[in-house]
Amino acid sequence: MTSKNQEKYPAQEPSMLQKVVDKLEKAGDVVQSKLEAAGHYLESEWNKHNFGPVLNNFVTGYRIQLVSRASHHTLQIVEGPSGQLTLDGKGEIGAHAWNAIWTVVNDGNNQVQLYNNNNFLAIVNGEPVVIQVGNGAQIGAETKFQLVLNGDYLVALQSTVGPDRCIGINEDGSLKTAQICASSSVNSLFGVLLIKNPENAQLEDKK
Repeated sequence: MTSKNQEKYPAQEPSMLQKVVDKLEKAGDVVQSKLEAAGHYLESEWNKHNFGPVLNNFVTGYRIQLVSRASHHTLQIVEGPSGQLTLDGKGEIGAHAWNAIWTVVNDGNNQVQLYNNNNFLAIVNGEPVVIQVGNGAQIGAETKFQLVLNGDYLVALQSTVGPDRCIGINEDGSLKTAQICASSSVNSLFGVLLIKNPENAQLEDKK
């Protein structure tokens, strides 16, 4: 699922690395399932109340870039071959890379939504996508992410709809299928670069 937008986004570059999707084996044992469910609950509660320096950047109104640990480039919106908007991890770092800058909406409990020109980051049917949301339109739950800390300076974006799914980038900058993307994986980790803090900008304007 992708979206169209009047803004002219850069064209998507072809990937040199083919995606490899591993089959996941699910335990059929009832006891094992209950243990896993309990583990997910405890992990979820921990993530909601965890705190680290990187989380200081996820304040409503802040504009940030997400620098992939795997590709060493930023998560950006690009225009695919069909003219639809999509994502990759090949973006440039810096304020000039407007299509790689995300505005934060913090919903509390370390849960956020990220958008660029009304194009929201989301996971739909196991795939990272861009959803265009018009002014005043209701924003779906698929656009909400749980921030999962890895140390003090790296974070993963885990879907609140599918807890085992997150935004991931391969080493070549192509997207990783969210269904096989663990929040502890290098492919799922991002550094956060603060591009603009509205509060500091207002202070600068008053000087």
